[in-house]
Order: sequence, then structure tokens, then C-alpha cells
Amino acid sequence: MRATAVLLALLPCCAAYVLPHAPSRGPAVESLARLAHGRVRQPRAQSPTTEEATDVAAAAEEIVMVKAPTCVSCETEWIEKSKVTEGAERIRLDKVRGEDLTGYINEVWEYGMRMNDTQRQELALNPDTELRNFIISSSTAPTPLLEHVYNSTMQRVPYEQACYICGPEQAMLLRTLVALSQPRQCLDVGCFSGYTSAAILEALPKAASLTSIDIEPEWTTLASDLLQGRNVEFMTRDAGECMAELEASGRRFDFVSLDADKVNHAEYVNSTLRLLRPGGMLVMFGMLLFPTVEDQQAMEALHESLPNQTRISTAQLPVGCGIQMIVKQEGTSASAPVRFYPEVKADGTGKGSAPLEGEAALLEQRRWQLESALHSPT
Repeated sequence: MRATAVLLALLPCCAAYVLPHAPSRGPAVESLARLAHGRVRQPRAQSPTTEEATDVAAAAEEIVMVKAPTCVSCETEWIEKSKVTEGAERIRLDKVRGEDLTGYINEVWEYGMRMNDTQRQELALNPDTELRNFIISSSTAPTPLLEHVYNSTMQRVPYEQACYICGPEQAMLLRTLVALSQPRQCLDVGCFSGYTSAAILEALPKAASLTSIDIEPEWTTLASDLLQGRNVEFMTRDAGECMAELEASGRRFDFVSLDADKVNHAEYVNSTLRLLRPGGMLVMFGMLLFPTVEDQQAMEALHESLPNQTRISTAQLPVGCGIQMIVKQEGTSASAPVRFYPEVKADGTGKGSAPLEGEAALLEQRRWQLESALHSPT
């Protein structure tokens, strides 16, 4: 009986979490409950029967993945909707408790079983909003482009999807890592609405290029609109297929950002390492918080394998949902000659060009460093 009493006493604290809800937010930052990542594609209509056609058509009209720029904020709409949902759930639970105490206890028990270690960790991190705001305020301020992409995402994309956006403190770190790397060709795998792409672009000189990938056409269309006028090309297909195509075309990249479906991240790491030049950097998001058990298992396997791989050097930072920084060591031994890899453009120009070595490579590296310093964004 004592255990039952304790369980009943805890229920009001748990009721708010029985249904999805909008997590608390600090000023000017996205929620700590940002669950990184494998963005779930919205359902599509499946050739309905005659009697179902009307209902399916009505449901299809309700699926709006990107709203017009003049729409009411999707984030505000979600918060208000979640309050209504939470209130209705409390009323329902009170009714169940009065009519079926056993069923009431079973609901609480089943919910507790669904609370895996990652979800408990997520809830434990919620009070760190002040720390996150401090980190952001201690970093170089976001550029107008970064603010525009972030705010447009929160306004125009339904919050169930918008909450997957890269955290502002992660974007600040990404921008800094790109500036340190001085890459010529960058790849963004899982670009979503273009926030990580914007962070990369803001650290690139005008002569550098970016290729951004996402499987969902609505996201690449939105990102293309928000990043209009910048040197970026978009590929709208499965990430594995896109990277295989880039490898077949002879493309090489100096810097890669990876934030895609977590169950395939191990495969994506292998693909990106084949695309990276020796000494290139891979930055991977979503290393600490995961939306599903399958994602958690896949990422925990990476936690074990990455530190033991001799082809890379790596370090993890507890920034946002967790960031893994990886440098490709393969081909960078002390005995290996200095190499500079010619650019292979999207149209295939430069394919098959052998890398420059020795003094010619050093001269080209110095030329690019000088050009980067002269033309980098201010």
C-alpha cells in the first residue's frame, strides 16, 4: 500500500509528460529537449479507396510542413496547443483514477517503463537553460543570416519538426570550427531548414562552396529560399545515395557536418571519411540525446567504436545534444608528402586531377590561406 501511495502522489508530476509537450525555453534559444535528429518524414496519402477519398484528401490538406512567411508563429501555436492537450489529459487521468484505480496505476507504470535512460537524462538537463544562455551570450553574436534562418524555421515549420533544429550554441561552435579549418569545399548531410548550412557559409570565403543534403524536398526548398544568393547547392535524396554519387564523381571535401538519421550514422561516417581529404574534419551532431531506443543503440555503438579507430582522431563535447569532432588521420603520417587536392566542381570539372605534392602543394595551401583571410566574412 505504501508503494501505491507513493506512486499516486507522483502522478501529478508525471501527468504533464504523458503526451508530447513543448519544453520550457530560455530567451532566444531553442529547447534543451532538442532530440537530434533523425527527422521523421511526414506521411503521404496512399491511393485511397473511393469511400476513403474524402477523408484522405481532408487529412492531406492538414499536413503543412512549411507555412507561408506571413503565418502566425508555429512555435507559439504549438505551446498553446500543448497547454490545451495537457489540461485535457489531466482531466482524463482524474476521471480514470476515480473510475478504475487499477487502470490508472497501470497507465503510470507503462509510462514509467517507456522512460528510458536517455529521456531521464533529457529531463535532468532542462534546468541548464541559464548555462546555455550564458554560453551563447559569451560567443560571437549570430549574424543576421543565422537569425533569419533560425527565426524563420521556428515561425514557419510546425514545432514537432522545428525542434530538431541545431541549437544556437552548436551553430556558434560549428561556425568557429569552419573558420579554423579554412575549407574550400564543405558538405552538410541532413541540412533540414538550412541552419547548419548558414553557420558554415558564414565562416567561408566567397570562393568556397557548400553542398547540402536532405531527403525531404520541403526542407531543401525552404533552405534554398532562406539561403538565396549564397554559394550552396542542394541534393534532395537519401543521404547514402547522395554521398555515393559524390564519391563516384570524384568529389573531395575539406569539412563535413553530419546530422541525419541516427541508425545509419555508422554507415554515413564511413561514407564521409571516403569523401574527406586527409586531415579533413567531420562534425557530427546528436551524440548524447536520442528520440528512440534504436537511435540510442546505434549511437552507443559509435561511442564504443570511434575512439578505437586508427584512421581518425576524435573528441566529444557536451554542447547541446552532443557534438563529435573527427579529424581524418589516414594519409597524414609524417612520412606522407604534403598534398593539396584540386577542386572537383559539381559539374564534374576537375575530376581525375591528381593532388599536388611537395612545394607546389605548399604554395597552393599558402595561396588559399591568404585568399581565405582576404575574403572571409566580417
